[in-house]
Amino acid sequence: MVKVRIAVTGATGFIGGRLIRHAVRRGDTVTALVRRQSDTTALRRTGAGVREVDWATGAGITDAIAGVECVVHLAGATAARNRADYLRGNGDTAAVLARCLASLPDPPRLVHCSSLAAAGPSVPGRPRTEADPPNPVSHYGGSKLAGEAAVRAVCERVRVVIVRPPIVYGPGDREFLPRLIPLVRAGLLPKAGTGLRWYSLIHVDDLVRALFAAAVRGETVRNSAHTCATGVYFVSDGHEYSWQDIAKTAARALGRPTPVVFPVPLAMAQLLACGAEFAARAGGRVSLLNRDKAREMRYHAWTCSPQAAARELNFTAEIPLRLGIEELIGPDAEETGRRRGRVSNKPNDMSS
Repeated sequence: MVKVRIAVTGATGFIGGRLIRHAVRRGDTVTALVRRQSDTTALRRTGAGVREVDWATGAGITDAIAGVECVVHLAGATAARNRADYLRGNGDTAAVLARCLASLPDPPRLVHCSSLAAAGPSVPGRPRTEADPPNPVSHYGGSKLAGEAAVRAVCERVRVVIVRPPIVYGPGDREFLPRLIPLVRAGLLPKAGTGLRWYSLIHVDDLVRALFAAAVRGETVRNSAHTCATGVYFVSDGHEYSWQDIAKTAARALGRPTPVVFPVPLAMAQLLACGAEFAARAGGRVSLLNRDKAREMRYHAWTCSPQAAARELNFTAEIPLRLGIEELIGPDAEETGRRRGRVSNKPNDMSS
């Protein structure tokens, strides 16, 4: 196992917290870059170094990353009030980090965690590949693509690898399973629109392994129209799941009957998203269900092929959906996790 000196942004979030636990456990020297207002109590207990930075001005970033071999960029916004806020959270943050890295005499490798949303939806039965031109359909996806453009802009100075995961679930997840499980227990699961919907997924521990792989191997980004796919990697568990498949898998783990999956007209889904968004805004919050998410719901497939990652990063996911869900919510969840030698499966222990 290759041990590295690594810096991590987004360290108090779902993926960042999990990555730091694994990095510390395997003996890496870890520096976590955090905002001043972040709650770092759990993060400090891991033994990682903690450095406060300002993502608006870049203050503290250059000093924090000096001497590391790799920076894994996970900071960003998964929900925002409007397009400008998404761009600020995902595009501007990446640009500030990229400029700081490029200013160093010997910049570390940058692993930029983007999203399938930056590439856009796929066609049922044909998962997206890196060679497909990006076509984001939401403000979130557009902002993630803006983040990719920001790191591409420094690829002559900085070795950049871009990783695009699909839906990520696992310990600490506050979006996918926490919304799915109550509906499965209730026996009724809504689905936006008619016809089958298809999704790629990846367990957070497999995503962490992919990010580690990208930190030490694989091609790096080149700023040429002929090589736009070089250094970009989709990662998933290699399967395409229908919404019914996901529902059946979760129900089996819970020991419940398969829920009835019923279609919600897209116009009604849009209306519900508007209501959730405005209710959250009235309470000073940001809703995970919003008009931007409703834009993504219109499409029948959000799938991607991990073949390039298998070929060039030597990465293959180890955790199928059935096992990943059973380890989280099944009757023997904790025992199964311990038997596989995972770090703690307590949800949200590192999230903020």
